[in-house]
Amino acid sequence: MRYLSTAMPKLLLMVVAAAPATALAARDPFARPAPPVAALAEQTPDPAAEPAARPQLRAVMVASGQALANISGRILGVGEWLGNYKVVRIRERSVTLAARGGAKTELTLDQAGDK
Repeated sequence: MRYLSTAMPKLLLMVVAAAPATALAARDPFARPAPPVAALAEQTPDPAAEPAARPQLRAVMVASGQALANISGRILGVGEWLGNYKVVRIRERSVTLAARGGAKTELTLDQAGDK
């Protein structure tokens, strides 16, 4: 009986230690954390959240029908808002934004970094 009481915690520790490794291996690189409840409540963007400078495209990730872009430090998908700009289209080297007034702007990756 004493053997079971000492073996059980070790077995439990091995099971718990193995669980995160399997969860990490199946992680989708496009999966984003769930937004806070407050963010779900407000579907319209806050005009005060508009960036002071023109948005800058920093990176684009396109794979298997899904696309994300890093615009001014925020990771966004098609249909999401950055201040008064809505992400309309994401391509391999550019992103198209539509302002509230309907004017469209295309951001491109800076080609100065390409060598």
